[in-house]
Amino acid sequence: MLLAAGRPAAAAGALDGLPSAYARRGRFQLLRAQVLLAQGEKAAARALFDAGFDVDDLREGDEVLGETWAAISREPLPARYDFRMRPA
Repeated sequence: MLLAAGRPAAAAGALDGLPSAYARRGRFQLLRAQVLLAQGEKAAARALFDAGFDVDDLREGDEVLGETWAAISREPLPARYDFRMRPA
């Protein structure tokens, strides 16, 4: 993945090239938030979470939402994104 390779601008470009039907999907909204964080755009990443999205292919116990949120805010993870299998 481009983001994992330290190439957030290239990752943003790939997301920008997605058809809008895909770009609106929750998984891609989460990826967009992660890219924005990597680019130092914490407020924009927060805005995506505040607008709301659902990651319908999230695996049980996956903590990516909580990890991404923790990079955005010191506030508790909003309940709509809390799918942790263990206490906070």
